[in-house]
Amino acid sequence: MNRTMRVERFSVSGVRPGELVVATGITHPERGTVGSPAAPLLAAALGRGEPDAGGRRIRLHPVDATAAAPGTGDAVLVMVSYLERDGRAVGLGAAAHADDPAAVDLCAELVAQWAGLLRSRRLLVAAPEPDCAGALAGVEATLRAAREAGRDAPVYVYGRPVAAVDRIARLTEAGVAFVDDLDAVPDGGVVVFPPHGVPLPVRAEVAARGLGVVDTTCPLASLAHRDVAAYAHRGDTVVLMTGARDTAGEWISVSQAPESVLTMRDAAQASDLQRFGVDPERLSLVVQTGVSVDDAAGMITALRERYPRVRGQHYDALCYAATDRAAAVRSVAEAVDLMLVLGAADDPDAAHLEAEAAAGGRAVRRLAAAGDLTAAWLTGVNAIGVVPARSAPGALMPQVLDALAGLGPLAVTHREVRTGPRPGVDGAAPGLPALPGGTVVDA
Repeated sequence: MNRTMRVERFSVSGVRPGELVVATGITHPERGTVGSPAAPLLAAALGRGEPDAGGRRIRLHPVDATAAAPGTGDAVLVMVSYLERDGRAVGLGAAAHADDPAAVDLCAELVAQWAGLLRSRRLLVAAPEPDCAGALAGVEATLRAAREAGRDAPVYVYGRPVAAVDRIARLTEAGVAFVDDLDAVPDGGVVVFPPHGVPLPVRAEVAARGLGVVDTTCPLASLAHRDVAAYAHRGDTVVLMTGARDTAGEWISVSQAPESVLTMRDAAQASDLQRFGVDPERLSLVVQTGVSVDDAAGMITALRERYPRVRGQHYDALCYAATDRAAAVRSVAEAVDLMLVLGAADDPDAAHLEAEAAAGGRAVRRLAAAGDLTAAWLTGVNAIGVVPARSAPGALMPQVLDALAGLGPLAVTHREVRTGPRPGVDGAAPGLPALPGGTVVDA
């Protein structure tokens, strides 16, 4: 790449006084069409004052460096370009009116800043699918129900599924409504139970009203709910391992037997249970779905050290989706110089991914838009990790990859972690049938 790099200036037309044009593509007299996928990064940098545009209007537009004879154009294009291995030309460019020499200098400064970042890089995408199998199945089942019901008879999801923002948008576009109160569901309506389930009183009210039901509760979530109810029914206090962050299904599990459930968020709480007057001989544990099994393992160890007679779930019934996603993020973060978390500023899922990535001491940044990527972040960076949060629009990942590909040859790989049964083994404990992927549920 470095041996084919050129920094050039051309006399061009089509730039108005008082504006800066960032080239989305350049027609070069020798190299033909020069792609500029990183153009949005340069425009965003100008918008942030890096460098300061001085009140000039910023416009993204293609620039033709062959349209004007040398020295006859009314504007100046400053550009850098290089050739990919396949011969394609890629580059960066910005143009300003020739009567505004300060603006031309700004273009030169901008292009030089980003040209200094041009290099080949590795990019590792961690856990590219943010939703677990239960969430995916739930969304598809809800869409089928909506299609069968038709626009004149919308279906109603009780609560809100935990799923990527684009999938929630698909449900809305299909006419699906989200309600937190069954009073909003008309008689004869259809209610969808989301993958994390609904409280027992809601199930009872739906049955009493004779409403239609589409139950998309994840089998593992259902098993956790049944275990909570069964353990409480036999007279045990149930310790529900919820981890440090709230999960959508936590209050559903507690609702199965609220008078008998104690939530446990970290291992240190094992020593606090005695103040609730628990009977050491009548104690059970349940791991909430959506909680990392690694996190739960530490809590289970602490609880068993304190209460050796505690009983609980068979480990085959644990959900590994959160564990595998966190492991993929940590693995990628350890292998790169910069970790990018794609997601909204107020997204708890993105914040959790940031915490996982930062555990290895690497630099971590959050992107709500591709233009948030700054030149300062990329200085000296040879390997970049990317992970999408549930709040990241589906278009954001390709936008980020395209922009980075405009800053030098980019090798993109994906890394996932999948926990399942050992090859050649069904993976199910006696009486527990295996689900696809090796997950098991109660019969």
